[in-house]
Amino acid sequence: MVTTGRRRSRATGLAAAAVAVVLAAIAGCSQAPAGKPTADAWPAWRSLCRVSAPAALAAQLGRSVPESLRGEVIPLGMAGSLAFVSAWTPGFSGVAALNLATGGLRPIRSFPRPEKDQADGSAGGRWVAWEQTVSLRTLDKFIVYAFDSATGRLLTLGRSLSGPGGVAWPSPWHPPAVSGHYAAWAQGYGAGGEVEVRLADLATGRVRIVRQGHTQPPFFYRNLLVWPESDRPGAQTTLHAITLSTGRPAALPAVLRAVHGTDVVVTDGTRTAYLSPDLTSLYYSPAPDQRARVVLTLPAGAYFAGLALGPGSLAWTTTAATYLASTSTGAYAKVTPKYGDAIASGPGVMISDPPSEKVSHPVLPLHILRTAGLRWPSCPAG
Repeated sequence: MVTTGRRRSRATGLAAAAVAVVLAAIAGCSQAPAGKPTADAWPAWRSLCRVSAPAALAAQLGRSVPESLRGEVIPLGMAGSLAFVSAWTPGFSGVAALNLATGGLRPIRSFPRPEKDQADGSAGGRWVAWEQTVSLRTLDKFIVYAFDSATGRLLTLGRSLSGPGGVAWPSPWHPPAVSGHYAAWAQGYGAGGEVEVRLADLATGRVRIVRQGHTQPPFFYRNLLVWPESDRPGAQTTLHAITLSTGRPAALPAVLRAVHGTDVVVTDGTRTAYLSPDLTSLYYSPAPDQRARVVLTLPAGAYFAGLALGPGSLAWTTTAATYLASTSTGAYAKVTPKYGDAIASGPGVMISDPPSEKVSHPVLPLHILRTAGLRWPSCPAG
């Protein structure tokens, strides 16, 4: 499975959302380094190098999913020839499955109030799970859904919790994580930034609370559910894990033991990437037993806003643009003119261009990149 390090945001305001994410993350995380690299075996490249987009990549970026040119279509994840999206199109507003072969849009759940409702989620195999918010003023009030693309079954997994006066407790900005028949998310349950981690077995519909405290959104790593946690408000987070089959605490692989102070971690169970607490450096490791090292540091004034790991590739969004790299050669290229978004799921990477105009539901051209067979130049060794 692949997890996506993406905080919840509307693609209509990616520049403002990115800045807001940066400020919130820096305010809530210690600035200690995310871990010193070791001298373990490594690919020939040690730092990412920027190149012009390979011809095959440029060709894929030149093609847009037709439905994304008819209205606002925000990708959530992908499974085979299906892309799961939240959409505001002339014929439908809600969460849907988009058939990439035929262009058909299969409604999953419509938005009761399209002018206010939003959805952000992720996919893993046949399942997609999402949090559907019901207000333009806050993202803290939401309902959690999951959909089985094989059977058409729709589950309601939970909803945000309200405190005194019926106001929802603050929750982290992050979509649910999905792997196999499991989904997990974090939601506020009390004052002082108290957040609980919830795990759903999608095969049975059972949802249980696996952790409460000063936690952050979870992700899956092979047979583990992992989440950042601090022992007191404002303290730097470290990662904790349980085994999915037993629910018991589990030891972390070496690559995750070095991760501190960040909740932006992506992994496929072999490769792992994460961001520094101040969102200016990108760490990468090719194997579970190898601690990650810094492979890219942004110039002053620029910040990372998202991270995704796809087949043979690594994608990230900054306050300037979205980029795609080869994890085999270390070469990377710019793939949006500015801002944008990248979602890695299943067989490829989905790239959304930024809006061309300021309207309530702008067109966001969506590109499907099949990254496994792309030929990239090699970065210098060492």
